[in-house]
Amino acid sequence: MHNVNSLLDLGSNDLVHMVGIHGIGGIGKTTVARAVYNSISYQFESLCFLEDVRGNSMKFGLVHLQQTMLSQICRDEHINIGHLTDGISVIRQRLCQKKVLLVLDDVDDLKQLQVIAGVSDWFGSGSRVIITTRDKHLLASHGVERAYAVEALNERESLDLLCWNAFKTDQVDPIYADVLKRALTFASGLPLALQVVGSYLFGRNINECISALDLYERVPEKHIQTVLKISYDSLEEEEQSIFLDIACFFNGHKLEDVTDLLSAHYGESTKYGIEELIEKSLIKIDGGLVTLHNLIQDMGREIVRQESPIEPGKRSRLWSYEDVLHVLQENSVSNLLI
Repeated sequence: MHNVNSLLDLGSNDLVHMVGIHGIGGIGKTTVARAVYNSISYQFESLCFLEDVRGNSMKFGLVHLQQTMLSQICRDEHINIGHLTDGISVIRQRLCQKKVLLVLDDVDDLKQLQVIAGVSDWFGSGSRVIITTRDKHLLASHGVERAYAVEALNERESLDLLCWNAFKTDQVDPIYADVLKRALTFASGLPLALQVVGSYLFGRNINECISALDLYERVPEKHIQTVLKISYDSLEEEEQSIFLDIACFFNGHKLEDVTDLLSAHYGESTKYGIEELIEKSLIKIDGGLVTLHNLIQDMGREIVRQESPIEPGKRSRLWSYEDVLHVLQENSVSNLLI
């Protein structure tokens, strides 16, 4: 994994720099941002780590976020803003001379950036703005030139995180070797999954651990599913449909073949839809192949399964041999893709 601090070493300290950190849900963007924030905060006169921008903007509105940021940076709890345009004026007036370290965590809409960290001259020289998001394109739209993609943990990092959450030590009884191997395969380097599974395994005997993993491998764990599904929910309807097709049928297939096949149904919008999935970190193109993280694929397939949990023939897509055989034997096909 690259050294994230290098993103903040951008040359002149007289300039204001914006840096993006992007990746799928649960990959550790907030953890990375927090680590950088803690390591360099001493260099700045004013600090603000604005958490869960996506969630708080929905709950409280953007004016509330402007007030929260100003209150933290200016250390003034009595700042009152009536309208977004007023907030922009106050931000520019009160922060343009301050060397600020600002983190905007989990941004999902361009408007959020425009009203909280519009342009570099809103802040004093030497300021740094760190933005975490699932949407790489959002960073480009705001003119963020330096972006860091958070990748999955390697095997050693994954094992360390799993053991710490499951056993609170790296000295693990060899009897759990197979359990750890299965858990690592399930999580596929996603820190959220390693933490969730590890925490559940904590204090359990070997049989309980095996039963838990059996369940996770059949049905996605609810918290992991919820976090990953946020990216899916942000898509337009046709983009969602393209994603479900890829999750169900095309993981590991050539991009050219996938594009050709989907274009027969979606037409010219197929290429745009695939680009959106890439920008939102739902799929990758690796060596000309369309790839998904294992848990992203599981998330997509679970969305389809939930269309009709009991009767496969009522789902929009079938990919399992057993389900296809069941539907054909029961003659229960109903508008699905096989």
